[in-house]
Amino acid sequence: MRTTLRAIALIGLAAIGGAACTTTKAAAPIERPALEVPPPPPRVVEPIPVPPPQLQPVENLGPDAPPAPSRPRPAAKETQKPDPKPEDPKPVEPTPPPAPPPVLRMPETVNAAQLTTQIQEAIARSRAILDKVDYQRLSPVAVKAYKESQMFAQQAEDALKASNLPFAKELADKAERLAKELQGR
Repeated sequence: MRTTLRAIALIGLAAIGGAACTTTKAAAPIERPALEVPPPPPRVVEPIPVPPPQLQPVENLGPDAPPAPSRPRPAAKETQKPDPKPEDPKPVEPTPPPAPPPVLRMPETVNAAQLTTQIQEAIARSRAILDKVDYQRLSPVAVKAYKESQMFAQQAEDALKASNLPFAKELADKAERLAKELQGR
């Protein structure tokens, strides 16, 4: 009996729902005019010629020599010269091979010996701080920081041996910063 009542109620709801969605008139599509896209306007774009940058060779600078200030070159004036009269052809002489280009390098702002000393001192300070930290009492996060500080100090020494001073300085600073965070623990 219950299932019969449920079936009748379900059929009734379906009939009411189906009747609500139906309409008596079919909707005819509305006629709309086609859109016409205008042609693009004519454009003439001329590329701007960009002169290649001129690099000036740098002589071997001593550690205390200040870098020479760069001066912009004046723009070449365009003058129209009359066509020269063709001359008698001269015999072609072999040209010597061009000289090898001079070595270009960035001027160093800090003496390499001073920077090496600073890096070694930072590594020594970080290791001295880590030696004073009680490793057994550290939390897991602090243990990770301890190991990273040791790793950064070792990588700084490796970069120092490879003469990569900027990278070694950065690594030594990181090792020291991590060690100082662990200092109070």
